[in-house]
Amino acid sequence: MKFFSLNRYASLVGALSAALWFFAAPTQAATPGAAEVKKVVGTANYTDATGGGPIKEGQILMAGATITTGAGSYVDLDLKVNGNALRVEADSTLAINKLEFTKAIDVVVNTEVQVTKGAVVANVINKLSKASKYEIKTPAGVAGIRGTALRASTIRITCLIGTISFVPTLGGGAAVVITGGNAFAPGTPAVVKAPAAETSGLAKAATQLTANAVTAQVTQVIQQFTAALAADAAVEAAKAGGNSAAAATAAANSAKAVVAELVQAVREVAAQSSPQVQVNIQLVVTTLTRNSESLTANAAAAGAGIGVKVAGGTDAQAQAASSSAATAVTSNQAVVNQAVNQAKPSITVAQPNQNPTVVVDNRPPLPPGPAPAPGQGQGPGRGQGPGQGQGPGQGQGPGQGQGSGNVIIFVAPNTGNVSPIKGNTTPPGPTSPPGPTLPPGSIPPP
Repeated sequence: MKFFSLNRYASLVGALSAALWFFAAPTQAATPGAAEVKKVVGTANYTDATGGGPIKEGQILMAGATITTGAGSYVDLDLKVNGNALRVEADSTLAINKLEFTKAIDVVVNTEVQVTKGAVVANVINKLSKASKYEIKTPAGVAGIRGTALRASTIRITCLIGTISFVPTLGGGAAVVITGGNAFAPGTPAVVKAPAAETSGLAKAATQLTANAVTAQVTQVIQQFTAALAADAAVEAAKAGGNSAAAATAAANSAKAVVAELVQAVREVAAQSSPQVQVNIQLVVTTLTRNSESLTANAAAAGAGIGVKVAGGTDAQAQAASSSAATAVTSNQAVVNQAVNQAKPSITVAQPNQNPTVVVDNRPPLPPGPAPAPGQGQGPGRGQGPGQGQGPGQGQGPGQGQGSGNVIIFVAPNTGNVSPIKGNTTPPGPTSPPGPTLPPGSIPPP
């Protein structure tokens, strides 16, 4: 009994000492982030605490800077650990309000930009930690993102992949959830499906932005965008045709078209780049061209499988559609087998009536790594691949590439009235019991 009491006393003393140390330990100060100007097209100017003037490629902008672009112009930025790639589009004004990060158990990011005119495209390639905050403010409300590709303007927010939580300025503070492939215009009653032309155009803009800002991650981004668009096409085809064959065909056709368009988009970036930058981008183009068959097959297989599962099909039907889609892309059986195997995890986790881009985007954030100095690196653990470092001291060995968690959005301010709305916030329901046996390839109705 005495032994138990002494040990209990010692444990209490130890716990108390640990608590005192924890509360006495100094809070780690946030490190200022930096936005590196990677590409300037047309006319663009900046103002900050030191003055202002025309923006130049290679320039470093800090929190407090404001960017203004002219007609037919844009500026591509690399926010590094604070959120990767950001484009200020034509006739736009963007203020960088906050740009800082803290390295703790995870890297915690605090990014806030404000669109007062025009629009921005953001591609958060490496999903931010849960404690991080990345907000795009507009007169109409605030878009919170973590790993998303989007366009945000003053009148409309379009999400290509990932999830956006948008809190309108008016409406009582209720958040509107906008998932990949959807759009929302403040003042309208609901989130709507974005037209195919809008999402494909956003995919092209985000790909070119990534090629300029974070060159080494373009291949990964194209793979993810293509799979998301192929999955979306497969869902629509499966629901319309009611069978997995239609989904497989739609996914294959979509993947072929999207890969061709996005690879061409990167070629255009290479042609417009300075000689120093062109070398790295051209290497990416060469790699994309060489691997386009497997890239397309992988996206088609994943898209078809996810699409069939989301449309209500079984795992077996999804696997069959995955194989059919890959086979429609290539006759190389080794490439088909690899694509089908890579698609299996996504098929397993996909759920009926789920947004397909959420499945494509189901990747964890990266663990923390060394904090980069301004202008020197892409953030924790973000190796850029041999020969593709972004600045001095950034040599990047293989095996350090990023798992992506992209959110691509377009956000624009809106000065009109905003009505309270309900977004697509309904959680998934319970798994349905097995239904009746259907003909091979048929997808049960929802």
